[in-house]
Amino acid sequence: MTVRQLLAATDSAELTEWMAYERIDPFGEGRADLRAGIIASAAANHGFVQLTEPYQPSHFMPFLKREPEAPVLLDDPQKQSALILTAVFGRKV
Repeated sequence: MTVRQLLAATDSAELTEWMAYERIDPFGEGRADLRAGIIASAAANHGFVQLTEPYQPSHFMPFLKREPEAPVLLDDPQKQSALILTAVFGRKV
């Protein structure tokens, strides 16, 4: 069924009911991404490596709108290198 056919067969009251229902119990791709993110974060947090901060479902939701992270730039190249090794590879220098 096309959108035009759906709108022709649905009156304003029914459409309003569906909109209210979606606010109470969301459905669609956004909700599917959240469900997948919950499963992915549970799998990522279950392991033998001790994480400093556990993964959240939002880490696995690529289309979630989020604030861009500002880069961390240090004056000392050795400290910058150590920060990168820790953040990316989990290695302590």
